[in-house]
Amino acid sequence: MVRIVIFAVTLMFSLSVVAAQLKHPIKVRWLDSSTTISKANLPQEIVIQNITFSISISAVVKEKQKYYVAYHCSSEKVGKDGDVIGLYIGEIDIVSIFKSKAVAIDCGFNYVLELSLANKSINKDIKS
Repeated sequence: MVRIVIFAVTLMFSLSVVAAQLKHPIKVRWLDSSTTISKANLPQEIVIQNITFSISISAVVKEKQKYYVAYHCSSEKVGKDGDVIGLYIGEIDIVSIFKSKAVAIDCGFNYVLELSLANKSINKDIKS
């Protein structure tokens, strides 16, 4: 219970600090590309075909061998004429990552993004 309270306080503090440096940067992978998010609450845009994904990391907290990542993801799909034809807005979610494994997250429209620690090598066997 104490751990949950500490994490919640850390998360709420992180939400109030925009663009603070993350102690544990997060690597985001999709298809054949990747980017690293190293600042808290600074959305990173990822474009795949006609879909723009926006992902931001609020906090990364280490406890023993796990890292807990609080993130928010949304996406917007546009048609050929440029009109918005779909919108996905997720809630703030928390996932746990081990040092050498990535975690798959769904940011809408059947595309999966993979989160891992940017400064650790990962195993290629990712479980969804």
